[in-house]
Amino acid sequence: KNSSFEVTFLLLNTWLSYKENRSKSAIMYLQRSLMPLQRYNHNFTGDVKVLFSHLFALYNNDAGNPSPNEIMDYFVRIEMRNGVSLVLDSNPAVVKTIGLDTKVMADLLSTIGRCCSLTTMWEVIRNEQDLLGCV
Repeated sequence: KNSSFEVTFLLLNTWLSYKENRSKSAIMYLQRSLMPLQRYNHNFTGDVKVLFSHLFALYNNDAGNPSPNEIMDYFVRIEMRNGVSLVLDSNPAVVKTIGLDTKVMADLLSTIGRCCSLTTMWEVIRNEQDLLGCV
């Protein structure tokens, strides 16, 4: 990866580490803030454009956007933990589609509890009824 991607990655990952920045309004604000840079021909490298397009696709309902699962896969592949938290916060049902074994759900729930909102935790548990089978 090139240095502009690495710097953008570090800045964005740090910005996303604050839960208040993982809201739709914060992401849309970031997108609007970057528009002047694009208008004045500030050329982002291809991988930086891909990073931002995945980030903004979570809240833009364009038909050509990647699905939440694809966005999650992308953030996992580039190891952006706070991007993964963002996907989980915005689409908790994505957990149901990734096909995790019930045995690893405790670790996942622990991670979600540390990194995501309480609402996300509740939605994940609600969507995984088999976890509550013995309760």
